[in-house]
Amino acid sequence: MAYADAAMYWASRITDNDQFLLFAFDAPTSTPGAADLVGAVRRRAAGLADLHLKVASVPGDLDYPRWTAAPVRDDAVVVYAGPFEWSGVLAEVAGLPQLREHGSLWRVHVFDRVDGVRGADRAARVAVFQVSHALGDGRRVSAIARALFGGAQPEPARDAPVAVDDGRLAAVRGGAMIGPHLARATARGLAAWSAAELEPDAVSVGPTRANADPGSVRELRTLTVPIEAVKVGGRSVTAGVLAVLAEVLPDFLAARPSDACVEATLAFEDELDADILSRNRFQTAGISIHADVDDRVRRAGLIADDLAAARRRAHSPGRVAARRAAASAPAALASAAVRLGADTPPPATVSGWTVVSSVNRGAADLSFAGGRVLLTAGFPALSRMHSLTHGVHGIGENVTISVCAGGAVASDIDGYLSALAKALDSSQKY
Repeated sequence: MAYADAAMYWASRITDNDQFLLFAFDAPTSTPGAADLVGAVRRRAAGLADLHLKVASVPGDLDYPRWTAAPVRDDAVVVYAGPFEWSGVLAEVAGLPQLREHGSLWRVHVFDRVDGVRGADRAARVAVFQVSHALGDGRRVSAIARALFGGAQPEPARDAPVAVDDGRLAAVRGGAMIGPHLARATARGLAAWSAAELEPDAVSVGPTRANADPGSVRELRTLTVPIEAVKVGGRSVTAGVLAVLAEVLPDFLAARPSDACVEATLAFEDELDADILSRNRFQTAGISIHADVDDRVRRAGLIADDLAAARRRAHSPGRVAARRAAASAPAALASAAVRLGADTPPPATVSGWTVVSSVNRGAADLSFAGGRVLLTAGFPALSRMHSLTHGVHGIGENVTISVCAGGAVASDIDGYLSALAKALDSSQKY
């Protein structure tokens, strides 16, 4: 496994980082049975290499885990007969156990006979693709999900070759190579330091009540709108949504508008000559959302400029060198760093009040059991420092803003959604 993918796998053993990709479909009047729904998903999964994998760990994490072939599990597709309300489906998704609890990398949950789905004339059908973050970032797993529901297959992943098949021998080899790998990582770290460029001051503000441990409770909510509602001043959907969030977050969190900022997930491309292309190719960056700027169009323009600058920095020679240095670290040290990172005390400042992940899931040409896709949603995982996250996911001409909340902010989530809906309703004048 590539370093970034292994880090996601190691993190999944101690934190909740599964991804939940939700797709709602209209349902024809002829309703298939549960066995037919299971069969439809399994037939598509049979042709997807990404869904025929499992992870084999090396004793003591002395070498990186490796991908091994595995058949589709008998429990890979679960059907819930219903009837459900949309809010009930979200509550069910919020309570789903993490994949580590049953030893798989993915599972599809199908909720049948769902009322209250936007755009559906009758009861709809909802499929939730639950997937390990080790299998890929938002772009990668969205491509896999599209393939499950009629889209083209994603390009094959270019994973690391396995030097030693036997896990015990790999551990011995990994232990012997700690010194050389550490020397290489140090050399690449020095190269990253020498290639580093002066960058603008990083976003750093005091924490809010959303920057706290979320506990075990999760509340999920969604708002689906036409794409025009969030294309502020011709800017991107991401910039438009952040411009709207800027009008709601300060009041919700009782914080100063001038401090308003988010941690945005930004995709990057590995250098083309890399030996391995990570399945996870993203990083987070603190982005000011300029809530102290009254004009929404101007605010969206400033946010778009900040996002573009952050993406350029992600591809700078210094950042590329830093990623190479991290990928050179001995597996034992990389694994220990993930474990220690989960136990660090809360920092005095943060680079974002909330996390925002934005992925365009393509054309609305997917189908399931004879029904066409209506909308898609996703719920970025909470963490010890973020009890409020946002997903922004588009398919066709619809965009869904998904909110995941825990801890103290979860009790006010419906009021927050009402304020957000009101702000989106005013978007038509932009």
